[in-house]
Amino acid sequence: MKAELQFFALPNDAEATLIFAKTKVDNIETNAENISHLIVGDCELIYTAGEVQDDLLIVGSLAINTGPVGDTCADQERAKAVYRDLRKWFKKNYSNKLNTYHLEGDRKDAAARNHWISPAAKVWKGEVSDRMMKLYDTSPVAFDVMIVSRQIGDLVPVESNKVRGHG
Repeated sequence: MKAELQFFALPNDAEATLIFAKTKVDNIETNAENISHLIVGDCELIYTAGEVQDDLLIVGSLAINTGPVGDTCADQERAKAVYRDLRKWFKKNYSNKLNTYHLEGDRKDAAARNHWISPAAKVWKGEVSDRMMKLYDTSPVAFDVMIVSRQIGDLVPVESNKVRGHG
């Protein structure tokens, strides 16, 4: 299995993620680049926290690669379960209401439903209008928090779905 979940989170958000992960994994090893190896038996998940560079937030990720078919780690089923639990945790605690836009030319926003943002990163982004979120520092594509309109109002169900004159 090879999968990755990408999210925008401040480096301080990593602590909460790793506290939750600690209850699911055998060991956590963090290197000098702040990449955490979440050890599950002979498998590992790679957790990279978001990185702030001045007014730029670089995406973080949670990735799993249990190896090619026939050459997988022995504890792959448990590692996959841990990955799913962590993915559910992100989806429960983070928002995926983001959009992307290209930095060159006319700004045309598109929904980005496969990326997530932590509450703290959302506040960070909203505090200063010049702040940007990208997959990497030279990316021509940036992310923004989606503006959800409240103008529509509450949806009210109709009494009948029959069209007049048709039954």
